[in-house]
Amino acid sequence: MEHRLFQHQTQKLILSPQIRQYLRLLQLPIAELSQAVESELVENPLLEEKAPDAADDITISTLPEDSTAADNPKPSAEEVRPGESFEDLPDWSQDESFNSYGDSRHEDIDDLQKNKDYQQGLLTKPEALSDYLLWQIRFLDFTPEETKIAEEIIGNLDEQGFLQATLTEIAEACQVSEAAVAAALKKTQQLEPPGIAARTLQEALLLQLERKDGPEAETAKKIITGHLPLLEKRDWTQLAKLIGCEIEKIRKAADLIMRLEPRPGRSFYAEEAIAITPDAIVTLNENGNPRLKIEIVNEKVPELRVNSYYRNMLKKKDLDEKTKVFLKEKLQAAMDFIKAIQQRKSTLHGITDELVKEQAEFFEKGFSHLRPLRLKDIAANLGIHESTVSRAISGKHIQTPQGTIPYRSFFSSKLETTTGEAESQKSIMMKIKTLIHSEDTEHPLSDQEIVEKMKGDGIMIARRTVAKYRDLLKILPSHLRRKR
Repeated sequence: MEHRLFQHQTQKLILSPQIRQYLRLLQLPIAELSQAVESELVENPLLEEKAPDAADDITISTLPEDSTAADNPKPSAEEVRPGESFEDLPDWSQDESFNSYGDSRHEDIDDLQKNKDYQQGLLTKPEALSDYLLWQIRFLDFTPEETKIAEEIIGNLDEQGFLQATLTEIAEACQVSEAAVAAALKKTQQLEPPGIAARTLQEALLLQLERKDGPEAETAKKIITGHLPLLEKRDWTQLAKLIGCEIEKIRKAADLIMRLEPRPGRSFYAEEAIAITPDAIVTLNENGNPRLKIEIVNEKVPELRVNSYYRNMLKKKDLDEKTKVFLKEKLQAAMDFIKAIQQRKSTLHGITDELVKEQAEFFEKGFSHLRPLRLKDIAANLGIHESTVSRAISGKHIQTPQGTIPYRSFFSSKLETTTGEAESQKSIMMKIKTLIHSEDTEHPLSDQEIVEKMKGDGIMIARRTVAKYRDLLKILPSHLRRKR
């Protein structure tokens, strides 16, 4: 074994910092892009937000470029030129808007910080399930030992309110007997919400029924204790025979069970619905014109420009070299950032435009008219790489006449029909959903019957594929959909 030096040639792609930044911004949804812009505004003093009524004399589009860049064509979505010349910068020394620049800037920052502090002061942390349970214990007759065990029990609840530790494990942790843990658990299970600290779904339902009176509650306890599979099948006749009561009482008991909470801690961990901000909006033109109009949403992203005050500093002959290098770096970074924002918008608009062309029927008629489409098809039409399209649509939504949906919903594999046409996977799923929703509830369609009906429409599909799509749609099998 010995050390040697070798020379060999290889080919590999090296992305410039400008392209890396463009790709990073490209995959950010509109909300995260807004945060990235705010962060860049804080870090780069040469970058500033343009006022709505300000003149567009120092935006990136009017910045002087060197002779090499001027001879090149407009960069495509995957090309970012690094630069511009810093030698021929325009002189803004006569611009009166910079006389109070420093003071107004500091005032704006102070106002923003005050508003931020005020808004943060209004935020309140939602109450956790464990906090709510511990608060109740303080007002009940728990002994010090029971309080210690109850705290250990509460610490082992999952977000749905179920106990994840065994009695033995809790006894070892608290250095007490299992009998003491069982007694403390029984008292803990009397806390609100009903069914808390249960170990199984069956126990959670029984704990809730203990707080209810009446013959329906007693019948419901018998059903939950030994006949849950029959309840799932809604086999009222067999349940009535086994329990020994009338079918009408079984139905009332089943209705009572359906009103119970299968996840006792749900109300504490359920998150509020998050409003989705679309990155693009596609609407029908007015006056019944079937043509679609595309709008890329940028209302949350401030329009940027390079601060002319600092650019003017570069013209000063007495500027020290260290400051000059710093300003040049920040100026280049600011111009590259603005270019990346513009190219992101251009790429997203191009992809949206291609989607409108390829899926025109969807925008007018809905998911049942969604055509098969691949990322490769859009990339080929735009002349960019497939990975760029994937980055551009990642986590983004588009507002359409059919609702606000993810960009990825437009892409689907295809299935051949007997007529030679292609159907998308999602359009077939919508047809299966429509068939099931229109079925006779007393005689629901089996997967094989759905296969036969789809075959009548010229769509050849296997029974297992129907079962797979039905599971994706969260639809129960026929024997569980039947209303007896």
